[in-house]
Amino acid sequence: MTTPVWIVAGALLSGVATRGFLTLARTRGWGKAVRQDGPDAHLAKAGTPTMGGVAFLAVALAAGLVATLGVGPVRPGGADLATAAALLALVAASAALGAWDDLGALARKARPGEDAATGVLARWRILAQTGVGLAFGAWAVAQGHAMVGLPALDVAGFAFVVVGSVNALNFTDGLDGLAAGVAAVILLAFLHDPFAAALLGALLGFAWFNAHPARVFMGGVGSEALGAAIAGLAIVHGDVWRLPLLAAVPVAEVLSVVVQVAAVRLTGRRVLRMSPLHHHFELLGWPEPRVVTRFVLVTAVAVALAVATRGPA
Repeated sequence: MTTPVWIVAGALLSGVATRGFLTLARTRGWGKAVRQDGPDAHLAKAGTPTMGGVAFLAVALAAGLVATLGVGPVRPGGADLATAAALLALVAASAALGAWDDLGALARKARPGEDAATGVLARWRILAQTGVGLAFGAWAVAQGHAMVGLPALDVAGFAFVVVGSVNALNFTDGLDGLAAGVAAVILLAFLHDPFAAALLGALLGFAWFNAHPARVFMGGVGSEALGAAIAGLAIVHGDVWRLPLLAAVPVAEVLSVVVQVAAVRLTGRRVLRMSPLHHHFELLGWPEPRVVTRFVLVTAVAVALAVATRGPA
């Protein structure tokens, strides 16, 4: 199967799967609880079905498995079965951790008086993500991938990349179509990889329902898996040092949270009107679709620059 076929097949199957998930989520009451301290315009989104990432990930992982078994001309990772399996395991594990948080939030929603905007405490999520990142980092170093050439530092560095990417995409998932649009453009840098192509197609099928006004949210299960996929692809394809440019918008999103929290704790004042960064622009008066469009355009420029630094193929 060629890259266009992976994309088209992924998009069509994901569209069907997402539509089916919407029906299930509505009957089960899997509605998102919105942060009370967020922009007032977001309060109307309360109750929108969440965890839609399950639908597009099921399609992408199934397609990745098919490619891994050798149906496609090139296996995911552009290398061997071990690389393909490691990528799929990384994404599946991160999706499971995201689902853990989503299900925790839904359980809190069912208990009156509890904050249902978040599920699992951040420290436990980071700890679990670090375990997954270290496991993938150890595998990557054993396969000859490196950041600085010192095995212990490389394992730690790769784990940091995985955890950072997972949380960066999670913070980016705050506006209709934002995380999906940004991630889709980043995945264009890895279209030579069948799993990336299948994931892109599946994401596009989901984005049809996630576009403003969103009928479904991807939830942590989707955003965290996307972050892990992007980190894993960058590591196995030797683009780990280009990742801050490829993922310029998610990096800016997570840095905006770090800077905001540090500023409040050190000075008692905010640097931004609200973090993550997309909320700051909302409170400046930008309509939600404008924020999404411009963030995706910035991502497109950043990805083009990053790909250009690879040099001739």
